[in-house]
Amino acid sequence: MEKTPFHKQSLQLKNIPGIFLIVCLVGITYFLYKMIAPFLPVVIVAAVLTAAFYPLYKVFVKLFRGRKTIASIVMCLLMIVVIIVPLTVFIMYLANEALNAYTLLDQKMQAGTIDSYFSMNKGSFLYNIKMRLAPIININPVYMKAEITDVAKNISTFLVDKSAELLKNATTMIIGFLFTLFTMYFFFKDGHVLIQKAVHLLPLPDRYEKVLLTKLSQTTRSIFQGIFATAIAQGFMAGIGFWIAGVPNAALWGTLSGFFSMVPYIGTAVIWLPASIVLLTSGHVSSGVFLIIWGLFIVSTIDNIVRAFVIGGGIKTYPLLVFFVVFGGFITFGFPGILYGPLVLTVFLSLLDIYKMEYAKVLDGMSDENK
Repeated sequence: MEKTPFHKQSLQLKNIPGIFLIVCLVGITYFLYKMIAPFLPVVIVAAVLTAAFYPLYKVFVKLFRGRKTIASIVMCLLMIVVIIVPLTVFIMYLANEALNAYTLLDQKMQAGTIDSYFSMNKGSFLYNIKMRLAPIININPVYMKAEITDVAKNISTFLVDKSAELLKNATTMIIGFLFTLFTMYFFFKDGHVLIQKAVHLLPLPDRYEKVLLTKLSQTTRSIFQGIFATAIAQGFMAGIGFWIAGVPNAALWGTLSGFFSMVPYIGTAVIWLPASIVLLTSGHVSSGVFLIIWGLFIVSTIDNIVRAFVIGGGIKTYPLLVFFVVFGGFITFGFPGILYGPLVLTVFLSLLDIYKMEYAKVLDGMSDENK
């Protein structure tokens, strides 16, 4: 059996410290990730919000003569005033309105006054539907009454339960938001330095690091633009639905729908669903049914389409691909996946661009050979 030459043994021994360091680093990184993982959505959301509001932060820095600490505190206080105060007030209002709708529906059912909405007299809601659908199906008013009232009652019960759940979880939501603000404070104040240190650790040439940073910056701006564009689109479509259904102050409710489309786990349904219940319980059954259908199939689906086109245009890639990563990210990770999807796609496309730049001559040579 041949022995390994002495100089090769020395070379192998010299590699041991480096291998040991890498193994330790990977192990520690894994445990660090396990500890930070619960806060990863907070960090991602804070990073996106910081990047979006960074131009405003720079204005405050100039206003306060370079005092970054004061500017960061002002930005965080501004977030509290703009987001958390209106959100808390509206959740309390929604819980009260949902309870009132449920009580009203129950009173009408107990008193029997709801029966008039399901009569077959000429000109009534069910009479008009029966005349239109007579060639297809035969409508039983008793069955229709039972079905519609059951659906309305279930929706009212759902709203009451969810409103109570929101109130119970309000503390958790506020704590999560405060964690986000706390993270944003340091991102505003020291974000530029943190990015420089993180990029410096990448084993890539400066030109490639610049490509990666530029792409991530574009994606962050595009995500925020997509959120705002989606809010405008959903608010506009919700407003049209409210107007068609005859809801008073349709523009106001449309605006509120747009605002709540940006709130995680709540969305536009927090506006149009209670409005539908009010219409159903007040005798405007056709308008209530229409608003539910409009909200489900128009308002609640347009967001993915708008977001895909806005983000796709921002990062200069196919909207269909963005649609899949956003929707897939949402299915896999929940609301944070809407942010994760485009960011992961951007890193992938950036690495692909770096690969093409690094091996451009080889790839061009292979293309020439295949011609």
